[in-house]
Amino acid sequence: MRKIFVLSVLTVALCGCKSLVEKGHNLFEAGMYSQSAEYYEQALVEDPHNIDAQKGLLQARNKILDKGLIDVRMLRLGGNPTGAAMKLESLLRNQIEWQIEPLGPIANTQNEEIEYATLWLKQRAEQLGQSRFPDQFRFFEHRYSFLIGNAQLHNQFAIYRAPLQNKAHALCTRMFTQANNARFYLRQFTEKYCMAWDLPQSFSPMTQDPSRYSSITLTPRFKVNLHRTSRQANSLQTASSELKQIFRESLWYSPVGQQTFRLKFDARLEHIRDAKLVNRQKHFTIVEERRNPNDPSDKLDVEVKKAYNYPVTEFTEQFSVDAKYEGIIAAQPIEFRVDESQTHYTQSHQADFPQLKIKPVKAIFLDVDSKLDTQLDALQQDFKSQLDRIWVETHCNGLIGAHYGEYILRCGKISPQHEFVNSWFKKQFGLTYYEMASLYAL
Repeated sequence: MRKIFVLSVLTVALCGCKSLVEKGHNLFEAGMYSQSAEYYEQALVEDPHNIDAQKGLLQARNKILDKGLIDVRMLRLGGNPTGAAMKLESLLRNQIEWQIEPLGPIANTQNEEIEYATLWLKQRAEQLGQSRFPDQFRFFEHRYSFLIGNAQLHNQFAIYRAPLQNKAHALCTRMFTQANNARFYLRQFTEKYCMAWDLPQSFSPMTQDPSRYSSITLTPRFKVNLHRTSRQANSLQTASSELKQIFRESLWYSPVGQQTFRLKFDARLEHIRDAKLVNRQKHFTIVEERRNPNDPSDKLDVEVKKAYNYPVTEFTEQFSVDAKYEGIIAAQPIEFRVDESQTHYTQSHQADFPQLKIKPVKAIFLDVDSKLDTQLDALQQDFKSQLDRIWVETHCNGLIGAHYGEYILRCGKISPQHEFVNSWFKKQFGLTYYEMASLYAL
């Protein structure tokens, strides 16, 4: 029996893998090479030795490269050398990841486009080397690192780094004079920035940040009435721990925070299940043969009424949850409440009487665990949203231009596309917040 079971599982797995390969073949024939590659990859997850999937994936990826190189050429011929270089950079990254070496016409096309890209890279490097924003050149090298490495241009670009470093030194010095102990985000950014340009600065130890919190005190008040000991009894304690964790992962928490955040968490949970045993009765009629009272030698078919009695257990469930959190953060009150209640009826019995279409019935009870989890999840999601909302209101609205970039950096943490955030970064560094974040892990 065990051998049969193992063989059945193996057969199902092979059939599933075959289906994935067939889908990959169909998509490949339709010219949907990226989608076909995904199915081949899924097939190889199930069976890493599937030859058809291996061949299909290699063919699909070669087609992706071929089509991608055509796109590179069209971008270049269309007067978009930047787009062409970015596309070519992506293709080179894929080749390394996929461990593919292009051959024949694909290799010739790639080499030709690399030559055009190399010429553009040299021209662009010369332009950025004269820019007043040294980080534009650093981001340029970061974005096209594969192309620059492939063309062996790092040594040629070295001539631009010394004058750019002098410009970066001026920026570093200016930020250092502005990054006092009260400007924590500016100080952290300045440390990263100066270190990246080999210009480390010596800061005094960090003091406490009065705008953030180093701890959270949660006061729970629970009233629980359950019909039995179950996982539900621990759900509220788990929710308390998760609320604390949400706060610790928020931008409001910091080891150098000076305040303690106080949160009240009140909840009432009730799940009562009453059972009652009742007797059910159903009437039915059967035909029985009886002696004819008028003629004892004769018999008659007579309809006889009968009753079928069987015990049934009836259940009544009462479920309710009422949970609420309250707190004050940055002088703003936050609170949210979830409330749900339900009465549910079900029954069970073991009676089995086909003549009356009576079959055994199993009671279907409320999925209280899921109901409770849904409500508590909503509470936690709202808590996170409220923390984010007040951070935006505190650091993005009104004070965005204050403190020499401190609030810009704080706002950028949660609203990187904010208009004032990006305008400040472009004015100071010639790059967007996202571009600077990729260089300095903001």
